[in-house]
Amino acid sequence: MANRNKPVIGITARVEKDQTYTLDPVYTQAILRSGGLPLIVPIVDEEDISLLCERLDGLIVTGGGDINPLLYGEEPHPSLGAVYPGSDKYEKELIEEFLKLDKPFIGMCRGLQMLNVTLGGTNYQDLEAEYEGEKLYQHLQLAMRTHRTHSVELEEDSLLYDIMGEKKFHVNSFHHQAVKKVSDKLKVSARAADGMVEALESDDYQFVLGIQWHPEEFALQGDQASINIFDRFVAECLKDKHQNQT
Repeated sequence: MANRNKPVIGITARVEKDQTYTLDPVYTQAILRSGGLPLIVPIVDEEDISLLCERLDGLIVTGGGDINPLLYGEEPHPSLGAVYPGSDKYEKELIEEFLKLDKPFIGMCRGLQMLNVTLGGTNYQDLEAEYEGEKLYQHLQLAMRTHRTHSVELEEDSLLYDIMGEKKFHVNSFHHQAVKKVSDKLKVSARAADGMVEALESDDYQFVLGIQWHPEEFALQGDQASINIFDRFVAECLKDKHQNQT
């Protein structure tokens, strides 16, 4: 008999301008592996967002295209890629509602950047054109998705370090945008060797993580540290589900 107590976890899909939804199955497979019930979240009318978020026990905002810089008060850089303002607006509203409900949330890749922008931070619109550091490593890898292309170091006092149990490791990387100004409601829990923000979290909410790489790829390969992320997230979603039922 199916376990009817599984937490329902919404996962956003990439929405192109023709309203086609695309989602790599590794996201749903990673959640299923850790005992959650994934639900691909469509764009709904604004008045239904609060109802949708009330029904979900957790939310993952996934990767995708560039974020419209108008969301954080900047004009578009010549190297800005394709943006889909409707998708930006919807994800921003989802994140705002989920944070208001204080339910477990993970933003991955673009999802990390949307979390930061939603809370008042900014982005590099294009790393090669705008990064101000002394050295920039490759963040838009050409290798297969399971290849680990650069190193990341975690802060030892962070939630993510507590979950993963690793201080320094290598990750995959598929982004030409990245966090520039960090929201004052978030703190950096990991950086790449060139100083790029690789993970964010918050002390203001029970469970909020932003991760720039794609641990779902490694979790399905059996990497324990990556599995721990999804196991902990699903456990937090289940705990929140029980609290809301009492």
